[in-house]
Amino acid sequence: MYKILLSIMFVFFAEFSFAQRWTETMQVDVDGLERTYELFVPEDYDEGKNYPVVFILHGGGGRAGRMPHFTRYRFNDLATRDGFIAVYPNGYKKGWNDGDRDTLAVARRLNIDDVGFFDVMIDDLDKKLSIDKKRIFACGISNGGFMVQRLALERSEVFKAIGVVAANMSEDQQKMVPENPVSVLFICGTADPLVPYNGGPVMVLKQKRGEVVSVDKSVNFWKDQNGCFELTEEKELPNINKADDCTAHKTVWQNPKDASIRVINIRIENGGHTWPGTRQYLPKKLIGNMNEDINGCDEIWEFFKSIKTN
Repeated sequence: MYKILLSIMFVFFAEFSFAQRWTETMQVDVDGLERTYELFVPEDYDEGKNYPVVFILHGGGGRAGRMPHFTRYRFNDLATRDGFIAVYPNGYKKGWNDGDRDTLAVARRLNIDDVGFFDVMIDDLDKKLSIDKKRIFACGISNGGFMVQRLALERSEVFKAIGVVAANMSEDQQKMVPENPVSVLFICGTADPLVPYNGGPVMVLKQKRGEVVSVDKSVNFWKDQNGCFELTEEKELPNINKADDCTAHKTVWQNPKDASIRVINIRIENGGHTWPGTRQYLPKKLIGNMNEDINGCDEIWEFFKSIKTN
């Protein structure tokens, strides 16, 4: 009887935990094209409060519905704990039009208006929920990481900060200039077999997917744009899991006139095309090592949470 009660309690708490992580599929129209996004709103949502919004973008070949599971539901847990709205947008045909990097991805070849998609989503969220439009953030991995940089370049008045995982800057993005400062966090692996840390061609299934500059050059671009010339922190992060074959090094620069404007580089030594602390979604021989010393979701949210707004 005792074992039966324990089983019932386990099922109850498992279902409760799942309910806390549930997302709702939302539809919007972008110039006649139906687009969707997954929405997570904390269970204790209060219309009397304004909530920050965090967009979490999948990589090429991914989809929004898998991102909560991919990130081990960590953003949903953080949204529940700290009170923000998590949004998982769907790229067009599983990809993002992050610029003129190549024409192999459908979204880029058809020049899908993905920046306009975010405009429409934000308007939709503003109509349905109490959001803090001064605290809108975006993060993404790979193709999603390139896309959030495009958002920062073209919608710098909207996005206060971005988190870039396993993505440098493409060469065409380096030619653009944002109108306003946007704080940026990079989390990239030095042994990424798809997007080379030191720059060069992006290779996916032996196909060249455009050229990228190095992570260092990408970081320097955002340091220059944001006036972040003051080095405030540089350290090796604790090597908690020695079995993951990689370590993490963190460097922080800030604008000396405004400490809330920052550029951070978390360099994953011997890390691959992965999101630290989430899931090894493909074998190491294909995408490299995943760092277990940090949780990328926690690092990104702590970064977003620390950004001051006027």
